[in-house]
Amino acid sequence: MATEPNRFTGFPAGGLRFLEKLAKRNERDFFKPRKERYERDLLEPMRAFVAEASAELHRAKIPIGGDAKRSIFRIYRDLRFSNDKSPYKTHVAAYLSYDGGRDTPGGLYVHVAPGRSFFSIAFYNIGKPMLQRWREEMARRPARFRAVVRALARRRLAILPPEEWDDALQRMPRGFQACADSDLAPYFRLHSFCVRRMLTRGEVTSRCMLERAVAFVKETKPLLDFGWSVD
Repeated sequence: MATEPNRFTGFPAGGLRFLEKLAKRNERDFFKPRKERYERDLLEPMRAFVAEASAELHRAKIPIGGDAKRSIFRIYRDLRFSNDKSPYKTHVAAYLSYDGGRDTPGGLYVHVAPGRSFFSIAFYNIGKPMLQRWREEMARRPARFRAVVRALARRRLAILPPEEWDDALQRMPRGFQACADSDLAPYFRLHSFCVRRMLTRGEVTSRCMLERAVAFVKETKPLLDFGWSVD
C-alpha cells in the first residue's frame, strides 16, 4: 500500500544505519552516491514530521510550527571556522518556533541520531536584552518561576543545570548577587533555558514519535509561557 503524502510513519531503521555508517566514513566519496538514500530515509521523514507536528500543535492551540524549507537544518557542516573538516553532520535536526524561524527563542528542537535522539524545548543562548529581562523577572517574581520548575518536575522534567553548559557562569551575574542564597540561584547563571527528553530507537522509528512530540510540548508549556512573556 502506498504511503500517504506527507504522513509521518517514523524514521526508517535504514536511515539510522546510514547515519552510523556516515559517522565512520564522513567523506564526500561516501555521501554523494548515497545522497538519494539520505533524502528518502531521513530528509523526507523529517519533512513529514515537521508538517504533521506543526498541524497537531496548531490544533492544540500552541503557537509552534514550521515548514520543510525553514525548519530543517542542512546536513552539510559549516567548515569555515572549524578545525574539524568533516563535511557532514551525523544527525538530522529541525526546529519549530512561533514564527517558523530557526533562531527564534522558545521552540521545539528535534534531534535524530543513532543512540542519541531527543526533543528539547529550547530558549538557547538567548540575547543579552532578553536574558536580562528573564533574570529580572525571576528576581522580581521568584514564585512565578518556582511554579514553572515545579510544573516541570511533576512531569519528571527539568531545566538543564549550569553543569550541562560550557558557557554557564561560575558566579552570580552582576546585579543579582542578592539572589545568591535563593533556590533559584543556579538559573541566574544560565544563558540557555532548555528541557530535554530522550527518545528510544523504537519511538524514533514509529509514528508514536509524533505523539510524543506534541505531548512533550504540552508538558513544557509553563516554560514556554514564561519565556515568551519576557521575549
